[in-house]
Amino acid sequence: LMKIAIAQQNYIVGDFEGNYLKITQAIDEAVIQGADIVLFSELTVCGYPARDFLDYRDFTNRSLNIVQKIAEYSHHKIAVVVGSPTFNPVRHGKDLFNSALFINEGKIQFTANKCLLPTYDIFDEYRYFEQGKDFNVVKLKDKKIAITVCEDLWNLESDPLYKYCPMDELLKQQPE
Repeated sequence: LMKIAIAQQNYIVGDFEGNYLKITQAIDEAVIQGADIVLFSELTVCGYPARDFLDYRDFTNRSLNIVQKIAEYSHHKIAVVVGSPTFNPVRHGKDLFNSALFINEGKIQFTANKCLLPTYDIFDEYRYFEQGKDFNVVKLKDKKIAITVCEDLWNLESDPLYKYCPMDELLKQQPE
């Protein structure tokens, strides 16, 4: 049995310290409630949508510094999944990924990069982010967990909006 907490909060774009305070308060509440893991929304740390702020390396560096503070704060308390831009280590392609970071035991143990980047309506994610192409599960308490970001969850083979169906790929690894 695994108890999952979901932190649905309103994060402000660029308010790294304010967002950090909200995140740590939600971690504390999840611990009090006996949760094993607490889940946060897409781009939690920097706020969503960050738009052209993503063009500045300092913006992403500040977000990743807060992720490290979250890892230190949550150490031995609870596992955390938090959203942040991350740098693409490959020279070709876009500089950033839109990532969900799995933090456990005080460190980032796994990163899931968003695959399906919307470019319709008010969304322009393809402008800023490289498409994730790896689909892997992570283990917590001997349970396999599939971590996705936003549209990666609901684009299913039965009604695809995009070429890829990340959750269909993850299902092949039999997450629980």
